[in-house]
Amino acid sequence: MAKTDWIIDGHQDIAFESLVNRRDYTLPIAKIRALESSRIDNQATLSWDAYQKGNIRLIFSTIFIEPQSHGCPPFAAGTHYATKQQFHEGVEHQLSFYRHYQNDYPDKFRLIATQEQLDEFLRDKEDHPDDGLIGLVLLLEGCEGLRSFDDICIYSEAGIRIIGPVWEGGRWCGGTFSGTADRLTAEGRTLLRHLAAAKQILDISHMNSLSAMDSLESYQGIVIASHANCRALLANPPNERQLDDLTIKRLIERDGVIGVIPFNEFLDSSWQSRNPREQVTLRELSNHIDHICQLAGDANHVAIGSDLDGGFGFPNIPLEMNDVGDLRLMEHILQQKGYHQDEITAVFHGNWLRILKKGLPSWKK
Repeated sequence: MAKTDWIIDGHQDIAFESLVNRRDYTLPIAKIRALESSRIDNQATLSWDAYQKGNIRLIFSTIFIEPQSHGCPPFAAGTHYATKQQFHEGVEHQLSFYRHYQNDYPDKFRLIATQEQLDEFLRDKEDHPDDGLIGLVLLLEGCEGLRSFDDICIYSEAGIRIIGPVWEGGRWCGGTFSGTADRLTAEGRTLLRHLAAAKQILDISHMNSLSAMDSLESYQGIVIASHANCRALLANPPNERQLDDLTIKRLIERDGVIGVIPFNEFLDSSWQSRNPREQVTLRELSNHIDHICQLAGDANHVAIGSDLDGGFGFPNIPLEMNDVGDLRLMEHILQQKGYHQDEITAVFHGNWLRILKKGLPSWKK
């Protein structure tokens, strides 16, 4: 099979899943699964060899600290919190994880936090296309455990470049587990001002509709949804986790980008993990890409944000996928839908690259 266009994945939970499941994603997929042979759900889909298969060259790699109320003890170090101090220690722990990744595997992973580092990475990718080096841009998924607004400066200095305020919901705004009437709080508006002052890219993923619209109307900076699908394509969605068309249109007006998720439950609300895998295919994922393109009138506002291995993994991904590398198959599916190669390039990496070129700081400023 010919090598496909290269991919930027806008959301992968590398640190959290590595720590919780004691996974080494530098191992081949088959080896990781063999070490977890009793696991039925959430089988690994990430690995360095899968990245090479799919020509995935840059990842928004997350720092995610889960509230203890949503987890099951015993908790792995740096993965869960019940206090604000535990949240901060978790962020520091996962930052250290990524620094070790870069230092221990310099031929495999490189952290990217500035325009100059991005430019260097792109030059190296162009000059050495077969080296397979993976760039990592750090994304903090949920900051509801923030000790104070001063931590935003600390995390920015540490290299975090994208922040999603909410996962659970409540402190700053409505989230996945909030009511539909919840919206941006007074403290949440203050948070957005601090994020904008720090030049953070705002990620509205996990916000409910009112909170997302509040943020889109008020945020003085770049806005994305790193991992979200289209609510309009789902029958009886259980909550407001996916974006409604009004939010998508406003995000498009803000020149934002939405990363679509190949999670079967987010493609077909009736999906359960024991269902026949034929129920959900990559064509369903392509429908979400196409829906955003139709709302926009172009292909400039949609990308990939796989959210792997964020609590689902194999077999809860479309039929054609064994691992994240099979996202490359979307190229042919989009061609069959009538998309031109320049539009597919935009979806695969061009749109996320535009965000990074606008949003990453420069050493020279």
